[in-house]
Amino acid sequence: MEQVLFRPAKLLITIVGKYSGELVVAACKRGGARGGTKAVGCGLAEFFTGGGHHEEVTEALVFTLMHEEADSVVREVLRAGLEDPENINGLALLLDVSALVRPGCEGENAEAAFKRPGSEGMKSGNTLITCIITHGQATEIMGVARAAGARGGTIMNARGTGTEDDVKFFGISLAPEKEMLLIVAQSDHVQDVIEAVGRMPIFSEPGGGIIYTTPVEEFYNLGQGPHAI
Repeated sequence: MEQVLFRPAKLLITIVGKYSGELVVAACKRGGARGGTKAVGCGLAEFFTGGGHHEEVTEALVFTLMHEEADSVVREVLRAGLEDPENINGLALLLDVSALVRPGCEGENAEAAFKRPGSEGMKSGNTLITCIITHGQATEIMGVARAAGARGGTIMNARGTGTEDDVKFFGISLAPEKEMLLIVAQSDHVQDVIEAVGRMPIFSEPGGGIIYTTPVEEFYNLGQGPHAI
């Protein structure tokens, strides 16, 4: 059997206005990116105007996996934000991907890949918290997270890949319609947010949801004005 090989990579997640995704894709390609994935999300931004309230905004998310071209891609995205701050307004997060599988890639075996230190020591002081839950739960979860210190988040519609065989094997209920809630929190707030969200009943239900965290290597503001995440 052919051995599966892994290689390190960087993942750039850019979150901008709903009509600006193509502008980000174009900037990534100018920097040398081979492609990417676009998605639409609903941002929950918090604005402090008197008593304070939050506002939902539709956002475009662009996920770009990179290798040697990472520096040039990031430079082009930042340049685009400086040159067109009204349209390219949001955030860009650079994450370290320690084990990317790609057909035909030259890399290393699993043992070496998962022992690699990655971006330890180069963190931005922020952590990406990802919650994958059954559809309709993200807004309530975001409220709990905000009370624990998170400023805001972005909701993405998603679909689970579970099958009827998975249901039989794991004894879970099959709920294909999912939501992904992405929250960027300062690292010293992450434990409070995770503990508060993790106590919610949905996370004690079989198949109800999962949470995982990823260190954010770099954190960039794009354009002008407040943003959700």
